[in-house]
Amino acid sequence: MTFDGQQDGERVLYTVTPHPIAKQLAIARIVFLSVFFIIILWGIGSIVPAASDFLHTIGVLLGLILLIIGTWWNVQVFNKEKTYITDRRIIRFDVVSPFFVTKRALFWNEALKAKAYAPNFFFRLMNIGTIDVEPILAEGEDVCVKNVYYFDDLANYIDKILFTFKNKPTDIALITPFIPKPRGQRKPAD
Repeated sequence: MTFDGQQDGERVLYTVTPHPIAKQLAIARIVFLSVFFIIILWGIGSIVPAASDFLHTIGVLLGLILLIIGTWWNVQVFNKEKTYITDRRIIRFDVVSPFFVTKRALFWNEALKAKAYAPNFFFRLMNIGTIDVEPILAEGEDVCVKNVYYFDDLANYIDKILFTFKNKPTDIALITPFIPKPRGQRKPAD
C-alpha cells in the first residue's frame, strides 16, 4: 500500500477511511435539505397563486440540482479522504474542492498525544468517533480525523506508537499493523 509523498522504507501501519455510515448520513442530510427546499417553495407557491407554477417548477429543479450535486460531492469526499498511520508519521488527505486535495502530516517526534472522542451518543454506541493527534509545540497544527471506526482503540494504538518512538526507537520496527476488530479478535489474517 502506497500513498503520495510516501518516503523510502516507510511502512503503512493502518489506513483510516471514514466509516460508511458517515457517508450515508451526509447523503441523507442532502436528501432532507432537497425535500425541505422543495416543500418551502411549494408552500410559498400555494400562498402566492399567481406565481405558483413558476415556484413549483423552480423548487423541483433547484431541489434536484441540490440533490445531484450534494450527493456527488459527498461521494467524492468520502471516497478520497484517507489518513495513513505509518511508522514515521500520521498523514491526512482532505478533499477541499473537486480539483484539490490537501495534505497534513505530523511526524511522531513532533506529536504529543492522541485524543479520542465521539461527537454524539449514537456514534459512541457504534464505536465511531474522532481522533485528534496534537503536536508538541504548534497549537492549531493538530491532525484531526473524523468518522473513525474503533476510534478509542486506534487512539491507544497511536499512543503506543508515540511511546515506542520516544522511549525505544529501535522497537518501532516491531509494531504490527492495527487490525480494526473487537478486542481479542485482532489476530492478523494468514
